Amino acid sequence: MIGKREAVSKPLPLLRKAFGSATRPPIGDRRFWFVQALILAIVLGHLGIDVSSVRLPLGIPIFATVGLFLVPIIYATLNFGITGSGASAAWVTLLMLPDLVLVDSQTERWADGTMLVMIDVVAVVVGQRMERQVAAGQRTAAALSVARAAEARFRALFETSSAPVLVIDGRGVVRETNPAASKLFGPRLTRRRLHELVGGKAADAVLAQQPPRFMRIRTATGESRVLHASTTPVPNPSAEPMFQIVLLDVTDEHEQEVRTHEFAGRLLSGHEEERRRIQQGIHDEPLQTLLYVRGRLEAVSKESSLDVGARSDINGIRGTLADVVEQLMELARDLRPFTLDDLGLVTSLRRLVSDFTGRTGVEAHLRLRGAEKDLTPEIATALFRVAEEALRNVERHAAADRVAVDLVFGRRELHLRVKDDGIGFLASRPVASLGLLSMQERAAYLGGRLELESLPSEGTRLHLVIPIGRSRRPFVEPFRVSPAGDANRTPTAIRRNA
Repeated sequence: MIGKREAVSKPLPLLRKAFGSATRPPIGDRRFWFVQALILAIVLGHLGIDVSSVRLPLGIPIFATVGLFLVPIIYATLNFGITGSGASAAWVTLLMLPDLVLVDSQTERWADGTMLVMIDVVAVVVGQRMERQVAAGQRTAAALSVARAAEARFRALFETSSAPVLVIDGRGVVRETNPAASKLFGPRLTRRRLHELVGGKAADAVLAQQPPRFMRIRTATGESRVLHASTTPVPNPSAEPMFQIVLLDVTDEHEQEVRTHEFAGRLLSGHEEERRRIQQGIHDEPLQTLLYVRGRLEAVSKESSLDVGARSDINGIRGTLADVVEQLMELARDLRPFTLDDLGLVTSLRRLVSDFTGRTGVEAHLRLRGAEKDLTPEIATALFRVAEEALRNVERHAAADRVAVDLVFGRRELHLRVKDDGIGFLASRPVASLGLLSMQERAAYLGGRLELESLPSEGTRLHLVIPIGRSRRPFVEPFRVSPAGDANRTPTAIRRNA
């Protein structure tokens, strides 16, 4: 029932609009009055034929002349829309009423009335349709105007931007450039490949919409510059993807960052060297002296001429000296393990894990994979210090039951992993720990990366990767922390490349 009511009531708004439009004709337009004059001429002709009873050739019925009204009606519709067609249809109906009432016979009245109704319906429907098309055309024209204005603004920004901009297709072929890009890379960039401009590895990353933080390129003048790229997809009517690449010259910032991390790395190295020197000084002088004194006291305590009280005092002093010696040896080991320089990284890590279990009662294991390699002192020190700091954090904060330490010797990289089953933490929060920052700086100085993943109640995983057998990388990535188990995260949680 509802559908039938809607079908019945749907024409009513059209009729009301047509009636309203008929009362507001475009009387200021000469073409409208030409249409009305043509309608009047057709009415007079039809009336004359009716009155004179003239027969039309070829047996055409007289009511067929009413169909001629469609010509001015359609003309009014095309030029004025519903306002023109509605007024013209009303004018036709008004002028034909005398003929229908006074002149036509019963048969002719039905025929002419039917034709008039059809003409009125055509005027309303076609006029309404034309009105919608005109409105749609106006909206389209307005949208095109806005689009052209936006394109003009974009073009102005594109041409005047001080940042080099490249528009490339999905194959990495340059389609369009701005003057700043031509100044940077040289003229005639169109049709050149992005791989030629920024290098194959960087170009592949850009095409994958994962541009590296830094790209080193050679300018048209032969100068080496460091760029940061941002990639944005560009709408393209064809199926081929298009990308806009905005390049920012960050050479000064990059060099400053590299100098900062070089300084931090040298500071850590100097700090480590100072610890080694202090340890050696403790071992070579105070410890040896105290050991000598303890030996002499032991010899004196065995003298037969000593009474019981003196011998007891000497033994007490010997015990105190033994405690001092032990404390100094512990201090020397904390400064730098003796085994690290003498027996290497693996032995030092075994001792570190064993001491951790003995001190905390937490079950800890060291697992080795791959063929052990000779490491430079700075790499061995960095790996040991990161493992030491990681176990210290587990002891202080994790409340763990088990810890696994893995050392993997790869062909080109060393991997150190420390994983616990403790309480974890929310890794999305800013990390302000000096221990974590020192680990990160050690990784950065050696061209590696440090990853940290954690979630509350799910433990923590630390992963250090150090390249071996190649030069350090000159670029630095941001320091990031990601929660474990995040399906959308990158593998790197804390990462710096230097």
